Amino acid sequence: MNLARANVLLLAAATVLAVPTWLQLRGDGDSFTDVASIPLLFDGFTAENVGFVLLRQPKKEQPPADPRNPDQKKQVAYDQVLLQRTDKGFQIAAMSGDRAGVPINKDRVENDVFLHLRTIRIDRETLVQSAATPEQLAQYGLDEEHAFLIKASDMQGKNVVAELYVGKDVGVGGGTDTLRGTYVRKADSSDVILYENDRPWRRDVAEEGWVDRTLARLEPEKIRRLSIRNTATAGTTFTFERPDGKSFWEPKDPPVDVGALRQSEIESFVQRLRLLSVQEYRVQLQRAGDLKTFGLQPPAIEMAIVVRDGANERTITLAVGAKVDGKNEYYLQSSESAFLMTWPQAFVTQFELDVKKTMFDPKAPHEMPPETPKDK
Repeated sequence: MNLARANVLLLAAATVLAVPTWLQLRGDGDSFTDVASIPLLFDGFTAENVGFVLLRQPKKEQPPADPRNPDQKKQVAYDQVLLQRTDKGFQIAAMSGDRAGVPINKDRVENDVFLHLRTIRIDRETLVQSAATPEQLAQYGLDEEHAFLIKASDMQGKNVVAELYVGKDVGVGGGTDTLRGTYVRKADSSDVILYENDRPWRRDVAEEGWVDRTLARLEPEKIRRLSIRNTATAGTTFTFERPDGKSFWEPKDPPVDVGALRQSEIESFVQRLRLLSVQEYRVQLQRAGDLKTFGLQPPAIEMAIVVRDGANERTITLAVGAKVDGKNEYYLQSSESAFLMTWPQAFVTQFELDVKKTMFDPKAPHEMPPETPKDK
């Protein structure tokens, strides 16, 4: 058999084998749905357009209906929290009293608000009930008396970008075939949609669950100077510096009765400063009143941390005051926040160290300064 004939036979065989494969692909194509082609519930939604987020949840105990006005629409009482975007990220909105300005965890806003608003889709497969009656909405937990509300508005807070009612969660089936999701609907529609979602979706309006307690994240190698004063130092401020281009620390004006600085101790101390987080944001400092009542004038512990990143340098100050009544917390003031805050006792304890004894070796006897002779 010559080479040309062999090639012809191979081509014919390949064509025969390709026919059923093509038929299968064609059949699969008829049943395949391009997810990207399914219309979004909030088409065009982007988080960058959102300046305010209102989260509203009906109270468990609702006011009774007015028997004198049986035809009047029932009034629903809510708990709510309003978040506002600023140049520093989301915060509790300015109209929220003493808590206004408390920073909000950006990851939670993304995972529990924006992610869902931009991924909920609507088609004939997700539409559970078209034009649901009030009774049907109640069955899905989507009536105003039971539904959780997410309302995203523009930067001025005037125009609604997306408004969603969130109802009951659902789980159908078992094992790997379990269908998990949540019933939702647009605020201006009574169409019930099943939003398939395997991720946990936290829905609450408790402010503390949304707050970002991170005061500062520091890279230890960028800390160049550190000073501390506490009750154990008897009012003396100890300062340590790490010269540029060097890995070791040097004490600045150390006491004459101490030995060498313990590098391992100062490094261990600096490592504790990687993450500075607070227990609670109590009230804005401008509304806190006399700071003496919180033990912050003067404070029991004072620290200053100089961080240098290239040509940029900033100083972070921390002041710890009195113990909070009835709690294992202490009042805290910092240059990183405009709030009176608290620190947990476990965190405060590590900064109550005796700096002189902990950070320095004892001075050798031959290095001790001569004693002043006593008068006989």
